[in-house]
Amino acid sequence: INEYKSRLAGYKGEKSLDFYLSMLPEEKYLIFHHLRLPLGIYYFQIDILLLTTTFGLILEVKNRIGEYHFKKYLNQTTIQTPGKEERIPNPVLQAKLQALKLSKWLKKHHFGEYPIYYQFVNSNEKALIRVEQGNEKILRFICNSEGLVEKINQTANMNQKEKLNQKELRKLKRLLLASHTPDN
Repeated sequence: INEYKSRLAGYKGEKSLDFYLSMLPEEKYLIFHHLRLPLGIYYFQIDILLLTTTFGLILEVKNRIGEYHFKKYLNQTTIQTPGKEERIPNPVLQAKLQALKLSKWLKKHHFGEYPIYYQFVNSNEKALIRVEQGNEKILRFICNSEGLVEKINQTANMNQKEKLNQKELRKLKRLLLASHTPDN
């Protein structure tokens, strides 16, 4: 029952981002939810993937109540709720790993020069994010859902050189959808 609650919270968190993602120009952004792609003998799953002709952006979405603490030591992340603190996988590192895997997947499919960025998005408005002193550089890869459009626009402003034309982007879209393998 805990895994079900966790998946439901994740789903709700991602759905809550639809409001913000709907503000992006449709003609410019392709948006994929829950892509699961093969890489070697394993699969990797991406919560949300945005594609444009100039860059791709992976969003790792979390919807948990509590206080996230991004510690410098071992790049650990904990979440604190009343009376309890637990270590969780660092969502920034999760997103970074997905970006590395997607880049490798793209190279394998001859889309090698396409930049992939990543972002952890906290979609729970009751959650707090705290970053330990000395670890501030991680803040570039973290935002709350209401700051997402601004982060996307910053990434777009830094990436104005077209890497894929519209035809190549459509080809990539078809390839991603054909390669997607839902988890049981």
